[in-house]
Amino acid sequence: MARQIKIIDYDSENDVFYISRGDKVKASLDIGDFVLDVNHDNLVCGIEIMDASENLGISGEELENIASIRMSVTYKTNHVYVLLVIMFKKEEKEVNIPIPLTIDLGHKTPKKEILVYN
Repeated sequence: MARQIKIIDYDSENDVFYISRGDKVKASLDIGDFVLDVNHDNLVCGIEIMDASENLGISGEELENIASIRMSVTYKTNHVYVLLVIMFKKEEKEVNIPIPLTIDLGHKTPKKEILVYN
């Protein structure tokens, strides 16, 4: 079952994009222009993307007009793979954005989690 994304925010002045499940955050991990929020179960519960329009290849105007978003998080033993699937209000355009991040969150077995906002 997919978990619900509760917060989606784009700060156009600073070009920062944020998605969160709204969980209590245990730690925030900086990986370049990406900040992963991790909950007490060591699961990704949010992501903040600096210089979002450049890093995601999406204009700021489009980031302000998101109709729905899906974040798939796959946990491997030594890395986390995040895939954002974004549907925009204009043009009914869908964009898939893979974000491979190398980080060990202590997961012993592979696991996949889906988060959605719509």
